[in-house]
Amino acid sequence: MHPFLKSVSAIAILSLVTSPAESQILGRLQKRAQEAVEKKAEEKLNAKIDAMSQKLVDNSFSAVFGDSAAPAPGGAAGGGGGGGAAGGRLPFSLGGNAKTESQYKFDVVASMDIETWRRDGSAAGKAVIKMHFNTSEPYTGTAIIDPNAKSAEGQPFIVLDSRNESMVMFMASDKNKFSIAYDWKDAARYAQANAQPAAQVNWDTVTTWRNYRKIGTKTIAGFSAEGYRMESPNGVVEVWMTRDRRLGGSNLFAAGSSMKQFKGKMPSEMPQGMLLEMSSTDAGTGEKVSIKVTELNTSANVTYAMSDYPKMEFGKK
Repeated sequence: MHPFLKSVSAIAILSLVTSPAESQILGRLQKRAQEAVEKKAEEKLNAKIDAMSQKLVDNSFSAVFGDSAAPAPGGAAGGGGGGGAAGGRLPFSLGGNAKTESQYKFDVVASMDIETWRRDGSAAGKAVIKMHFNTSEPYTGTAIIDPNAKSAEGQPFIVLDSRNESMVMFMASDKNKFSIAYDWKDAARYAQANAQPAAQVNWDTVTTWRNYRKIGTKTIAGFSAEGYRMESPNGVVEVWMTRDRRLGGSNLFAAGSSMKQFKGKMPSEMPQGMLLEMSSTDAGTGEKVSIKVTELNTSANVTYAMSDYPKMEFGKK
């Protein structure tokens, strides 16, 4: 065949191959390829978001419970009690089935300063904490404020819910809000600590209670408080308690003992009431601790709704 005719035939055959039916197939292949590229890009983006979210949560967990603390993995509860367990484990586990209330409402908010000093008098740290509670519900909320932070982004709000045996961490950034719910296997201990003591004590007349002796009264943040002092070979502790009825008799600090700001700083037992001020000196280390409520709002109206903070599930696409 003449070379020119061969070229024309080849072009004609190629045009047949790429005409309507084959063009449709090529179009579908192109679409599938594009979808595969987009899916891969989305998977990489989701993985990056998961990693960044996990880092944010880890940093927040560390800020609340300490650098060595970690929640127990995969539905197995961490060991130990409210003061932290061996190996840094805490009584919280991320199993995905933790129950929560639909919303958490708080009618009392206590703002307090916590400061520590070393033996030589140098400052060892300061924290500003806002503790929230509902006088008729079995849960508390805690916000830890970093006085050096430029914004509140990444600073968690922690709810300890003894009814549902869960700990809920609410997180917020400039653009997003989310929450993480942990199982809290130590909830019963908090509920017991928060219960009214079985033995009735006439606090108006008592001058000594266990290892404490009464040292006087004063007004703190607008509330009348009674002071008690305890001396032992381990050191000296002074606590100032209020039993004002507006506070419902709850102990704000019982649930927060796992938090690093309170860990190792609170006496194992205190007179009945809500702590408004505490000072202590450790005879062994020489460390001094001061906790003082600076403001106590009994008309607060703070709500955290779960619908505003969708639950985060890491690794979910």
